[in-house]
Amino acid sequence: MRAVALVLVGALSPGLAQAQQDPYFVRAQEVFLGLKPDTRLWFQLVLTSAGHWPAVPNIGYSRRLFEATKQFQRSRGEAPTGVLTKLQVERILQSGTEVMNGWRLRWVPHPARGRQLWVPMGLDLQAKRTDAGVEMREPGNRFRLQFNYYASVDVGSAYAVTLQEMLGSGDRINFKTLKPDFFVITGNQGRFSRYVRYHADGSGILGFDMSWSDDDAPVYGSRLVTVISGSLWATMTGAPFPEAKRVRFPWEGGDAEVANAPRTPPPAPPATTPAAAPKEPPKPKSSSGSGFFVSKAGHLLTNAHVVQDCATITVRPDGAVGVPAQVLARDAINDLAVLKIAGPAERTLPLRPSVRLGEGIAAFGFPHSDLLATAGNFTLGNVTALAGLKDDSRYLQVSAPVQPGNSGGPLLDGAGNVVGVVSAKLDAIKMASERGDLPQNINFAVKASLAGSFLDANQIAYETGAPGEKLDPADLAERAKKASAFITCR
Repeated sequence: MRAVALVLVGALSPGLAQAQQDPYFVRAQEVFLGLKPDTRLWFQLVLTSAGHWPAVPNIGYSRRLFEATKQFQRSRGEAPTGVLTKLQVERILQSGTEVMNGWRLRWVPHPARGRQLWVPMGLDLQAKRTDAGVEMREPGNRFRLQFNYYASVDVGSAYAVTLQEMLGSGDRINFKTLKPDFFVITGNQGRFSRYVRYHADGSGILGFDMSWSDDDAPVYGSRLVTVISGSLWATMTGAPFPEAKRVRFPWEGGDAEVANAPRTPPPAPPATTPAAAPKEPPKPKSSSGSGFFVSKAGHLLTNAHVVQDCATITVRPDGAVGVPAQVLARDAINDLAVLKIAGPAERTLPLRPSVRLGEGIAAFGFPHSDLLATAGNFTLGNVTALAGLKDDSRYLQVSAPVQPGNSGGPLLDGAGNVVGVVSAKLDAIKMASERGDLPQNINFAVKASLAGSFLDANQIAYETGAPGEKLDPADLAERAKKASAFITCR
């Protein structure tokens, strides 16, 4: 990086007299193309990191890059010539390299396809293997990236499914483009942003799905996603891209840097009497889900998988602070669990043991708590089947959009009765990969009749409900919100 910086300072600042003689596009293009290809790419990456270039780097020069350079100059109250002076280059390098040093960019291979993607290891990413590839998260949940491959799925179908899923989740679509060999969709909900990019790869598609909640230090999400997108573009098209160090995953062997390993500080000078330094304890992993109160005594119903392997459980009722909870009973086969908090519950929801095919329903929960609204998410739909996958009679199939984190939340009828406990979401792209079909809005909930039997078996009293007058959706959402709670498992 230092060598690149020296070249940039020398080549991009041709001298004031020269710039005054020809301050326009042709001169700026000559200067840029006079650089080595690798230096051109690094310059654009630094410009992106400094917040002045929102496009993937390439070795050619464009009117867009020229205008971005002029805009940088205008922002500093300087003449917009499009040809950078030595001082301007140094300023860009200072701000851009500071951000890049914080990211500590490395490349990772897709576990199945071997394709490369740059990732910001400086955010202390935690990696885990998934069916489609790998998921990497920043411990503070300000950044999440999924690097996926789906076999037997075409670009156009995946684009349609992703767009529908994002719209159904409440995302405002900011940009979308569909090309024969790739697609990009970006969206946001408030300050929470999402970027999805997939390319055709053999008989399937490969790409990444990135979400972030912070455009400030150290994430700088909007800048970071441009760099990551550029790395994918290069690996999928063969376009030139700068070199970076490789990082290995925890499940791999070898001596390369490890994802999930904390950064090693510089070695301290040896003491007179050496002593073994204590090892830093691993950071606690956490997950979250939803639940709802079924008794005034503080009994809360949720999914068994929400509270699996928890050392501690915290429940945050509506409008209250988090309180400790304990698991009173858990049924892993039927994916149900009942928790208990010390204090009484302000609101509860009654269970209705039956529901009709086609009946309108609503789901409430706390999906993507690291990114979306922490006050809860309310969606509407219908009962689309009275059985789950392979005619599993324990489940309802519903069309109400749900996301990770909705698990354990109530599925309500129009009168505010619980007819199911939200349990699972079908992965549409994965289904298309395996079956060649594109399912839409297929989600599942454990039937309330099964939940009632579970509570009965554990001698927990609850209210029952019956079909009644339908509530306005806003009133139904308020009722669900008051009786629901956000669950954190650590």
